[in-house]
Amino acid sequence: MYSVKELPYSEWQVQIQSCHKTNMLQFWQYGDAKAEISNWNAVRFLIIREDGSPAALAQVLSFNFPLFGGIARMNRGPMLIGDYENSQELVKVFTALFEEFKKRWWILVQIAPEINDLTLVNQFLIKFGLKKLSSTPYASGFLSLIPNENQLLMSLKKKWRYSLRKAQSSNVNISIVEGSNANLEVLLKRYNELKEENEFSGIPDSLILSLSKQKKAKEWQFNIFIANTKNSKSIENCCGILVSIRHGDTTTYFIGISGEVGRELQVNFLLLWESILHAKNNGCVWFDIGGLDESTPKGIAHFKNGIKSEPYSLIGEWRGFILPGKSIKK
Repeated sequence: MYSVKELPYSEWQVQIQSCHKTNMLQFWQYGDAKAEISNWNAVRFLIIREDGSPAALAQVLSFNFPLFGGIARMNRGPMLIGDYENSQELVKVFTALFEEFKKRWWILVQIAPEINDLTLVNQFLIKFGLKKLSSTPYASGFLSLIPNENQLLMSLKKKWRYSLRKAQSSNVNISIVEGSNANLEVLLKRYNELKEENEFSGIPDSLILSLSKQKKAKEWQFNIFIANTKNSKSIENCCGILVSIRHGDTTTYFIGISGEVGRELQVNFLLLWESILHAKNNGCVWFDIGGLDESTPKGIAHFKNGIKSEPYSLIGEWRGFILPGKSIKK
């Protein structure tokens, strides 16, 4: 039987070094950001094998009702420690986590595991009484940053390289700006204009602000890239903005904005390329393109597909009641 231990930040920092292809939603700073803007409480666990070796990390958002128990939400967890995915071990990890949930009286559970669509895990979740929701499973792509810059460039689709070179030949200047209040105000203004223009809900302002203000560390960076057509580093009149977030060995493309001038100059290609090189030069091994599935708008999908990343699709969203004393159906 695997065991579960709640972790303080110091121990979590040690264990996260052994997690590969990490995701932002399971990072400590993301949990703190969610707790800051909502009534959720972030709890972090280490799942331990029988021999005492670490198996996985899991961040769970919980909300407790006095006398009635609580709700547990685990989005894109657990993160396995090591570079493998074994169905039988995953079942043991989930069994240990669910036992911990029962001890804490988290009776309503909703999870979106950070694992591929594995038959054995599907069967286990169903036997435990969880039901798969109809929402589209999260999918995206990982770009390896191990190749050198020229190899990365030549791995892009031909038309993508052409658009990148067009932006480079337009004397567009890319710079990184601080996450000051003034710069964040402009970022949110431009992002809300984009949401209104394209009629999508997007990411709440409060979450963007909270993520930007999280304590910086080697494993966490909130990066704001801007594109200017003149020799300027001002965000006020820039023609494009991109936000990427570093979390462990991976950086994720978080927000992309370009105005009319930026679209004509195709600065979105240059912004993404510079953010990829920035991640590589700062020690990341992977770049996550930030979501790509059947619901992704055609233009965005075409843009992201040009990167030729390694696609992945997760097991989907699951929900159910886990009551104390409940066991797996035979």
